[in-house]
Amino acid sequence: MELMKAAHGRRPNMGERAPDNAAPVATPATVQRLQIAASSAFAMLAGMQLQLFTSLSAGPRGAEALAATLGVSAERLSRLLYALSACGLLERRQNGFANTPEAAKFLVKGLPDYVGGVHELLQQLWHADLMTALSIRSGRPAALHDYAAMTDDELAAMLRGMHGSAVSTARDLLAQFDFSQCRSLLDVGGGSGGLVAAFCAARPDVIGVLFELSRTAALAAGILKDVPGGNRVTIETGDILVAPPHERHDAVVMRALVQVLSPTDAARAIRNAAAALRPGGAIYITGGGILDNDRLAPIGAVFLNVTFMNLYRVGASYTETEYADWLTAAGCEDVRRAILPTGASVIHARKHR
Repeated sequence: MELMKAAHGRRPNMGERAPDNAAPVATPATVQRLQIAASSAFAMLAGMQLQLFTSLSAGPRGAEALAATLGVSAERLSRLLYALSACGLLERRQNGFANTPEAAKFLVKGLPDYVGGVHELLQQLWHADLMTALSIRSGRPAALHDYAAMTDDELAAMLRGMHGSAVSTARDLLAQFDFSQCRSLLDVGGGSGGLVAAFCAARPDVIGVLFELSRTAALAAGILKDVPGGNRVTIETGDILVAPPHERHDAVVMRALVQVLSPTDAARAIRNAAAALRPGGAIYITGGGILDNDRLAPIGAVFLNVTFMNLYRVGASYTETEYADWLTAAGCEDVRRAILPTGASVIHARKHR
């Protein structure tokens, strides 16, 4: 509260005149900036859905040639090409349009750093964000994400959408933490299994286990057979809210899981996950929904907290202190928070020896 007072000054009382030296607001600059940001995001999404950046991986191409490859109207496509150039994902060249270095690295399918597959997930999340006012008025999630009601195709699309970021998280964890003594890693609620598969691919001496609900596990099996390291992942079915996994491991990862649970279920899930650790083993909890204690940052977690309100009946972004309390109650110590290169937070701790 004191920090907010220092940053914003004293709030005038009702009817009190604002200070004479207050800077006048000449234009709706913030409003306009946010409007353009939304349009830029939707243009990027369209480019991902069309595999536009992948089609430009060989070099610059004109709108006509690119449209012929994609089987679309050149006139319509050209509008998107100029929009993507304006927002910094494409470059206008004399001989056509080309990927910027960032698009070339992250949005070309088949390359190691590809994240463009997330478009299936982004479409769901941004659709949910459009329902925020309705969720608040109704008191319930207007874009309810009901896993039980999803078709297999819908659930598989969600798993594919999260796969790339799961692989990226594994690489970030390996780069930032010392796993040299880890011989067994458990991925709790890991969806496609991308994270544990990437660990197995990078560390041939590691035994990898994906712990998932039976339906998700069956769909993950189809994804794992086609990805590096996937053939070395063992799948154990179960519900982390009901009981711990059967075996004990050197490390446990919970990615993008706690944020879909109520506080009571979050505490239970962390307790059961910690029970799957050997004494001295480490637990890593990561995802976009970890907040500073003042709930104002990181900005991604702040906005995901709004999105979760539209998707889940009880899910939320939780604070660093809440995670620390749950981990301590689960028998863990040395609870710390780290920031990955992507900006995502990791809460990590060790089980009492």
